[in-house]
Amino acid sequence: MRDKIKLNSFAVELRRDWDLNPYSPIDLFSIVLSKLPDLTILFYPMSDSTSGMCIKNINGIRINESKEKTDSSNDDYCEDMIICINSNMSKGRQRFTLAHELYHLLFEDDKKDIIICETSNDDDSEIEANIFASYLIMTYEGLERYAKTNDLTEWTLEEIIRAEQYFQISHHAMLFRLREHEFITLDRCKELRSVQIGYNAKINGFSDDLYTPSSKSEKYFSLGKYIRLVEKVFNDHKISSGKRDELLLDAFRSDLTYKFF
Repeated sequence: MRDKIKLNSFAVELRRDWDLNPYSPIDLFSIVLSKLPDLTILFYPMSDSTSGMCIKNINGIRINESKEKTDSSNDDYCEDMIICINSNMSKGRQRFTLAHELYHLLFEDDKKDIIICETSNDDDSEIEANIFASYLIMTYEGLERYAKTNDLTEWTLEEIIRAEQYFQISHHAMLFRLREHEFITLDRCKELRSVQIGYNAKINGFSDDLYTPSSKSEKYFSLGKYIRLVEKVFNDHKISSGKRDELLLDAFRSDLTYKFF
């Protein structure tokens, strides 16, 4: 199993590859869709025991048709990837799930075609993906620097919420990291897990969006490559407008078929 130092280095290196510094919060969904053009993200209600899943290399797509098929250059192919996220979980947890699935897709040594991530699964692969996700959203260096620049000697609930809002990290993931860095005790961690975090965020002047599930209109939704491909084949006159609408409805994008703005 990879240790935490290695997993943090993966997170820092990925940020560097994406021209992001290791200290600041990131808009993970926008960054991922920008940097991984072959990715489709699907939001779908799942059981409480399932956080998400990912599918790698659904089909190979030849980018440069002028090359011979015997040419196996990596530049000649792209790989379709799908990440499915449980929309019943909080927005903070959905961000964590996205980062978790990225580990399976980008850093897993033994890449399986389909990986379903159960919240109760504690095998090495899932533990590594959880640690990586935590570090990608908030690196070790990022949390240390945040504590130093804000002169935090005591992590009150208000300060914890402020940090969660800054890094856009879920409450449980934040508590895990604070305990790991020995900023709070185990007993304090257990105590803070039971607070009504959404309510406490609101009375401290923040939105509770980070702690709530997707809205009804976003329970079934999709982003990324699939949408672009449908538009491309339609604009290339390869499918009819009716087929375009059918494909978009399959991807839960009625907003694009009926043009709700």
